Amino acid sequence: MKEGFISDKRRVSYLAATYTRIYRGHSVLIEGDFGAGKTRFLGLLRPKKLHAIWVESLFNIHETLASILKELNYDTTATYRRTPQYLKMICNLANCFIIIDEASDLDSRVWPYLKRIIDAGVPIVFAGLPKVRTFLTREHPDILSRLKTLILYPIVVEEFIAQYKDIQQEAIEQIYMAVKGDMRKFKELCTDCRDRAKELNYKFVDLNLALEFISDLPAQ
Repeated sequence: MKEGFISDKRRVSYLAATYTRIYRGHSVLIEGDFGAGKTRFLGLLRPKKLHAIWVESLFNIHETLASILKELNYDTTATYRRTPQYLKMICNLANCFIIIDEASDLDSRVWPYLKRIIDAGVPIVFAGLPKVRTFLTREHPDILSRLKTLILYPIVVEEFIAQYKDIQQEAIEQIYMAVKGDMRKFKELCTDCRDRAKELNYKFVDLNLALEFISDLPAQ
């Protein structure tokens, strides 16, 4: 029942897991739907011993490699002929890790280069939609096997629990799982449950009341 529930404790544990991975030279995939807070989570990554290098996911491979080195104050030009040189330089980097947000936008041709960097022990933290894992499962299972996947759910669920004391936590969890990440539907359903509870003179929305509304949802 708790599988789809998000709380601050989850993010704290994810930060600890990410730090452990990158300090050991390993890489991570942060997965989540729209609005899950992936970018916000990445902003929390501030390890004391490693320098974070943010990379734009829309670049081609030449620009990607050059931009990584530019973040470290190297004088680089994004050209095809310098790609092998830049890749070798990046693979030899120490005391830093790479962050790639919106990994769903990465050009498919970039992934083999990123694999070389990962294998060299330079950690990469990716963040993207679930389709990133789907793509890697299909096209690059070898890369996926090198990543620890952490799944984020929208923090708004936690905020609902704090804000609406008249809805049991168990009911909120089940509503969230039932709408499959559709936060607009989630809020709408919570409001409907509260209105119904008032009609029935209930002091709070319990699981049974929530299940009545969940059972009326169309199949997804």
